[in-house]
Amino acid sequence: MPIITIKNGKIVSSQTGASYDGEKQMGDLNAWPTYSEDSNDILSGSYGILAERSATLFHTYGPVKSAINKQTNYGIGPGLVFRSQPDFKTLGVTKEFAKDWGKDFQRIVNSYFVKLNFYEKQSILFRSALYSGDSLLLFERKDGFITDLIETLNNQIDWNYNQNNYTLGIKHDSLLRRQGIRKTDGTELSFQNSNGDQNVIQFYIKELGRQLRGYPLAYTIINLARNDDTHTDAITHRAVMEATLLMIFKGTGTDLAKQAKDMAEANKKSKGGTVSDFFKNIKNYAKMGPGNAYQIQASEDIEIPDMKVPSNTFKDYKDWMINYVGMGTGTPPEVITSKYTSTFTAHKGALNDFIKSYMAKRRSFERNVMNVVVREIAKDAILQGFIDAPGFFDGGWMIQQAYLNGMYLGPIPGHINPLVEVKAQAEIVKQAFGLRSDFAAQYGHDWDNMITEYAEEADEYSKIPQDNKARAVFEQENQSGGNND
Repeated sequence: MPIITIKNGKIVSSQTGASYDGEKQMGDLNAWPTYSEDSNDILSGSYGILAERSATLFHTYGPVKSAINKQTNYGIGPGLVFRSQPDFKTLGVTKEFAKDWGKDFQRIVNSYFVKLNFYEKQSILFRSALYSGDSLLLFERKDGFITDLIETLNNQIDWNYNQNNYTLGIKHDSLLRRQGIRKTDGTELSFQNSNGDQNVIQFYIKELGRQLRGYPLAYTIINLARNDDTHTDAITHRAVMEATLLMIFKGTGTDLAKQAKDMAEANKKSKGGTVSDFFKNIKNYAKMGPGNAYQIQASEDIEIPDMKVPSNTFKDYKDWMINYVGMGTGTPPEVITSKYTSTFTAHKGALNDFIKSYMAKRRSFERNVMNVVVREIAKDAILQGFIDAPGFFDGGWMIQQAYLNGMYLGPIPGHINPLVEVKAQAEIVKQAFGLRSDFAAQYGHDWDNMITEYAEEADEYSKIPQDNKARAVFEQENQSGGNND
């Protein structure tokens, strides 16, 4: 529909509205390829290639491998630890009962995690989803009880299957609510069986509405990384050229070619053979013997050019490549290279940005993987009689959620300046902007357990006579030092 501009009763301009789609002049973006707004349609033609290329970058391109590993190490580390905090009000029990039940349950969860090697599998699932798009966790059962958790890649999903309510190998309803997967062998696997038990978990980072498959972390920089590789090859080739002695002769009287031929002839005759054979074998290049030198006149000169490899802009180019990788992966360039400036503010600012990036992914992992696994473990433990949970199966989802309420403790970023940051945390607690339990969780501690042990230690210390306290501390420090030795 045209846009008409009227001034003083006269039409002064008539446009098609093209300027409202990003064009300065009508038609100047006609050759610009565009993609669908549909979060799944953009992947439908080449998802397998996209995942494979991103996985290749992980194995062959250092910045991508570093970005993915840093996200995994900071977010998951050696594995998230479950801390049970049952909602005693919803359950209608005392706080003490809920606390005791929670301690028993978290010990059971830990036992399952160890038995199934799930602490290690957590980081594998997280890393695999980042480098290839999504990952799968399969539940193996025998006689209805969990026997194994099997982590696998997204290549088990037939991404090219797009029919019969399947898109990119994911079965869904009309509102794109996921129901299961189609495997590459043609079999179908529902996320849950008819009993409500989990068969498989598909984990990926969801960025757009109704997205059915995950985007690899490096998918936006595939072309960028290829250009970087091409640039590095060019620099390498140039370095090889520099290793070859390139000379520019300034003068007209001296015949350097004849000198080279004569020196090559002498060198060849000393080893046998003819000059013609020598030139034929080395494709017309004269191979001078050791110690040979050209003789030139005083008015002449030989200049050896400096290739300047790498060029003066090489470092700036590489630095900006790392910046682009950082922006594309949500990982600050300082974190990718493990190089930080000397200022506290710059280092802290980069770390704060990174925390926001990996914590968002970790929360998604907690909701979509950890909570599901803990629920299946709870069902398994109750049915096997490891723990009693009245009303768990017949009380509805709210009761189950109250039993399974808790948090996950993972790796902590640590301090850049411990004294400054601990004082800041103490001030936050003092001004009631935060809780001691919040900061305890940041250090990887469960507040209830920690404060109980702290009180016991403080009580034990208070019973020591005043004049013996210094000696007790001294002996304890010496004992610790001796154990370390």
